[in-house]
Amino acid sequence: MATDSIIAGEIAVRAAAIASRQVPVVVAPVVPFGNSHHHLIYCALSLRSSTYVSLLGDLVDCAVQAGFRRLFFLNSHGGNDEAIRMIARDQVLRSEVTIGAGSYWAIAQDALRAVELDPNWGLPGHAGGFETSLMMALRPDLVRREHMPDDTSHPGSISNQGIAPGMLVVRNGEWKRINGYSDAPVGANAGTGQRVIQVITAEVARAIVAFHQAAGS
Repeated sequence: MATDSIIAGEIAVRAAAIASRQVPVVVAPVVPFGNSHHHLIYCALSLRSSTYVSLLGDLVDCAVQAGFRRLFFLNSHGGNDEAIRMIARDQVLRSEVTIGAGSYWAIAQDALRAVELDPNWGLPGHAGGFETSLMMALRPDLVRREHMPDDTSHPGSISNQGIAPGMLVVRNGEWKRINGYSDAPVGANAGTGQRVIQVITAEVARAIVAFHQAAGS
């Protein structure tokens, strides 16, 4: 549906522009597809997790062959988070390369907590107030306000979260039950989106610089 690709691309380009004042940065094209089979009921285009891992592995091999020795995966989709970490661990065992991998919301987590956001929003959530605000700031033409649910029509948050610290629980049919929204995008607005993007961009830029310096020569 492009939301994650748009957000990832914008953050990457903006963060690279800041980080490049201190370290060399090359931004690769955004991988437009990820592991989203849980969203196929909403007509998403998706790769199986095994296909996605193979795809990233091939791209790493190409980058290494071209001479790159520091690679940084910036993720914008929850379904890809485990995969990019798996690739990082596996690839360094067979290539002379240092890989950093992280999701933008995790990298900027502490800074985002300092921003006054609606406590009912997921962070990042899915199609809720947080992501909708980002899209209103980046691509308002793609936000279909007439289809946005309010807090009274939304069926509730994902019920398989918060069961126990550190535990992943997935339940068949859960995304259909909540109609694809982690929270109703009530109060989403472009101004909040712009503020959040600035915070995320600054934190990702810092992460890129720190990664480059830690990776060494």
